[in-house]
Amino acid sequence: MKKTMTVIALFAVLLITVSAHSGRVYDAAEGFKAPAFTLSKSDSTVSLADLKGRYVLLTFWASSDAESRVNAGNYNSFANKAAGEQFCLVSVNMDRNENLFNEIVRRDNLNAKTQFHVQGDEASTLKEEYHLKNGFNSYLIDPTGKVIATNPSELTLTQVLRN
Repeated sequence: MKKTMTVIALFAVLLITVSAHSGRVYDAAEGFKAPAFTLSKSDSTVSLADLKGRYVLLTFWASSDAESRVNAGNYNSFANKAAGEQFCLVSVNMDRNENLFNEIVRRDNLNAKTQFHVQGDEASTLKEEYHLKNGFNSYLIDPTGKVIATNPSELTLTQVLRN
């Protein structure tokens, strides 16, 4: 009897451990809740909670990653055309140098209001929560805070916003 209870207890601990881990694996994946974030700069602060009720395109990029930099420019252009109360672009740069970030924003003619620079612990936390270990991604988050697309195309964005 004692041996049976021990086996059951070990099985329960194993099951709880696996369940807890698998929940973390799916954060920031399509169909799951987007991890909360709060980003600040000298003139503004934005958080996912503040944007509830809107579609949010959260994009991560760095000047050293050509693909993500091009995507940041493309998403910026889309956001300028789709500006409205139901859609918001939040573009997060992870360059090591904020002066470089500012110069890229100026040179690429990016909307400075939608651009945020993070580094250090803040960048590490976002990289972990949004699973950016293998490159930079973009996430389309619906008005309830759920990720509905990863690296969405302009066509996908247009179709979602029309509905």
